[in-house]
This record gives sequence, C-alpha cells and structure tokens, in this order.
Amino acid sequence: MRLRGALWGICMTVLALGAIAPGVAQAGTQTVTLKSRVFTLSGFKTIFPKVAVQAPRRSGYVTAMDAWLVDGRGRRVSIRTVMLHHIVFINNGKPGGPPKKTSCKGRGGEPFWGTGEEKQPLKLPGGYGYAISGGERWSMQAMLMSHDLRAHTVRVVYKLRIVTASKLKRVKPLWLRANGCSKHPSYDVNGDMPPGGVHKRSHLWRMPLSGRIVAASAHLHGSSLGLTISQPRCEERTLADLKALYGYPGDIVYRARPVLHEPGPIATGHLQSETGIPVRKGEMLRVTGNYDGTRPHPRVMAISHVYVAVDRKAPRSCAPLPRDARIFWTREDGRMASPAMDLPLNGLGSTGKVVEIQRPPGPLSIIDGPVAQVALRNERFVPANLSVKAGTVVRWRFDDRDRHNVTYAGGPRLVASPNAGRGYEYKRRLEIPGTYRLFCYLHPITMTQVITVRP
Repeated sequence: MRLRGALWGICMTVLALGAIAPGVAQAGTQTVTLKSRVFTLSGFKTIFPKVAVQAPRRSGYVTAMDAWLVDGRGRRVSIRTVMLHHIVFINNGKPGGPPKKTSCKGRGGEPFWGTGEEKQPLKLPGGYGYAISGGERWSMQAMLMSHDLRAHTVRVVYKLRIVTASKLKRVKPLWLRANGCSKHPSYDVNGDMPPGGVHKRSHLWRMPLSGRIVAASAHLHGSSLGLTISQPRCEERTLADLKALYGYPGDIVYRARPVLHEPGPIATGHLQSETGIPVRKGEMLRVTGNYDGTRPHPRVMAISHVYVAVDRKAPRSCAPLPRDARIFWTREDGRMASPAMDLPLNGLGSTGKVVEIQRPPGPLSIIDGPVAQVALRNERFVPANLSVKAGTVVRWRFDDRDRHNVTYAGGPRLVASPNAGRGYEYKRRLEIPGTYRLFCYLHPITMTQVITVRP
C-alpha cells in the first residue's frame, strides 16, 4: 500500500539527512562525525555493548543526528553481515556538574536519542535543539546481531548537526516505555488471544516539566501495530499515534539469513510540530504499546523518545491539537500489516553452510513423568529432542559459564527465558499440545531444541 502523505514524509527525511551532510551547513552550524570503538562479532554472535563514546566537545544545540555501522575500511555494513538492532545514546553530564537524569528514578544519565531497525534519524523542528556543552561524557548502549559465519569487526558511526551561533529553544528528551521502569526494556506477548486480539501494554508517566511536545518517535519490534501517547486529563485524547511500517516480502529484512528474530518495522511514524502540544508539570501521559495478541512474540519493545520544549506558560486547557502536528516516515514503500511468521531453526549443513532444519540432531527423549530436565551445556540443549505429556513442567538448567537463553521460534504458546549463566534455572509448564521449537539467540546455530507436547 502507499501511505497518505508519503511524499511529504520523504521530503522531511531528505531534509533530516541532507541537513547533516557535509558541505550544506549554514553559518554557525557544524557537522560532526564521530566513531565508537571497534566491536568484534564471531559467527552469528549477538552482543550488547554498553560503552563510553566520544562527545562533540563543544557547546551548542543538536538539531539532527543519525548512526550506522561501518567495517574496518569505513564502508557501510549490510544487515546481511551485521545488524544494528537498536542503539541509544546517553548524556552523562560533566564531571562534578549537575547530574543528568532519565525518566526513571535512581538511574543516571539522560538518553537523548535512539533508533533501531526502523532507521529513524533525529530531526527536530526548526528553532529547537538539544542543548549540549563541552566536557560532557556520553555513552552508548546497543544490540548488534551477526548474520554471518565469519567474524567481523564493526564500528558505530554517528553524525550530528550542531548549531553553535544561535540560541535555540531547548528541548528535554523523555525516554518513555510502555512497560515503565522495569529492569528490562522488553516484555513478552503470550499469544493466547482470539483472532483479531490486540495485546496492549501501558504505563502512566508523570511529566517532569511544563512545555510543548515538538517531536516524538518510536522503537517497536515485529508484530507491533504501533505506539500511542494519550492524555488522560483531556478525556484520554491521543497526542501521537506512531504506527509501524513493514517491508514487502522482497525486502532485505526478510532475505537476510539466518533468520535470528522476528523482523521488525522498516519505519515508524515520527511526530513533529513547531507549535507543540502543551503539557503541564505533574500531569500524566499514557504510553501504550499495541501488538498482535494472537501469536507469541518474545522480548518486544514499545519505547518513545518524546522531545518537550521548555515552556512554563504552556496552557492547562485541552484546546485542539496544533494544526501543524504531522506524522512523517523515513520510507514510503511498505505495508501496515506485520507478516505472521515462525522462525526457522538453523544448523550447519554438510558443506559447512547454514541451512534451515526441522529438528536438531540427536535421539528423542520421551518423558512420562511430571517434570522434564534439560541442561544447557557446552552450547547445546541436552536433550535437544524431547517428548512430554501436556502439563509437564520443563526445567532448563544453565550449566555453562557463558550466557544462554531459551527463545521461542514457533509453537502454541510462548517460551522465553532471560539471558543467564551458570546456576540459573528456567521452568515452564507446557499445557497446550503441539510442537515447540526453541533456540538460544546468542548461539542460534548450535543451540536448538524441539519439544513435542502430547495430549
């Protein structure tokens, strides 16, 4: 389908990206390109770097930002090789200066921009900027996934447009999640709803300042229907409806092999308004993540970066939303419906190449008792093929020093453990008959399992 307003959206994207490009900076505007340290990913490895990165070392206002992966020669890296699943940049302030804060109490640093598979650059409306100063310390958190058997070294390149000669209206970035301030940014969708069911996860966030929302973006995973921000004090009206856009079947997100996770959106709606939507200090905003509820989806996210321009005189009334509030997209070629898909299990074929498999090698272990024990040992599930009666409790014991997980690839109900190492135990009662296909997404080629649940 073609999206209404797509042409306007593409124009906005060109402005967002072109404004960062070298050679087009206006007087008093600088373009700064920085790089992270090198990360090495061995075959099909997933890593979660949390590292210090360079700050621009100047004072001004960030008005646009983008990031991508490059190899050792500085060439952009295709997701066929390594995927930048998500990334967030955090401002930790100056040493000895006032602390930067997140939207969650007790956590340090201010997340000021993030993106993921949706490739959503930061672009603030004209006249607004995120204030920075020299001497600040920045850090980065990311998730990188290798799609290649060979080892690769990559860096994150991030480019910023910084206005230094003008005083802009300062924005406060708020990092708002549908699952609140829980320890993990992700949550699970069990997939037990009837046809057409929508799984909703909401959290109320108290505004730390009075101002005007001038921009908002979203990070969502596969199967998402979008994220909404609503205003309870004004009859729960919707301030932002940030939907997800998915690629057509031939898009590279569906052609990259092996498939290690449910492909996410290729774009998400991005709200902008120069006038801004008024909010008052102390009022609550509701952030809701909407996902397909008819099928299991492990570790989904619903996160919004909301940029509030400081304005102590922002009105308290529930006046109509500003006419210039618009949603734009970084891509127009897509569909709103998320394709339903189970993940294939993968293994190494006789030629040493990755192939899709129906079940892992090894004998079938048949358990008739109330409990079945599985060990995660030497990067294997032991046993890898298991048959149990409905109602059996399966216990996965983590014996390796390296971290593993139990991740759903397909089956009647969700099975999903956290990443954990030696000494951890995860258990699940499997009550619905059927075939459960599982793997460890940190070691997706060697660690696969099929459990048949008998009536």
